[in-house]
Amino acid sequence: MKKLLYILLLLPFATMAQEVPTVNGYKTYLDNKQVDITHYFIDPANVANVRTDKTNKEVHITRKEQTELVCLADILKDIKKDGATAVIVINDNLIEKPETYYIENNAIAAVNIDKTTEVPRITIITKNAGKN
Repeated sequence: MKKLLYILLLLPFATMAQEVPTVNGYKTYLDNKQVDITHYFIDPANVANVRTDKTNKEVHITRKEQTELVCLADILKDIKKDGATAVIVINDNLIEKPETYYIENNAIAAVNIDKTTEVPRITIITKNAGKN
């Protein structure tokens, strides 16, 4: 009985920790997977459909091609193999938790690597930079 009480008390906290953030109260789905869309950089030309379900407060984005989404932490892992560290900036925003950000290769408009600073800086500009 005591274990059941602990489980019932802790279950709401475990559920809250697993929730994906919403944008303006809407859950966002990319190719039927719920995501924090503010952490995804996708090629605007690869978007086949955007559907808004106002009843359930959901936005569904479907891509034309299911191209690979690269985790930014994987980019940094490749750099760390060489014994170096770096930071990533996308569209003038410093990425603090790269393990939670994903980018579609086709979404990249430009890349600049600045090695003149103490910590190298990888600056990525996406095709939809500045378009809100």
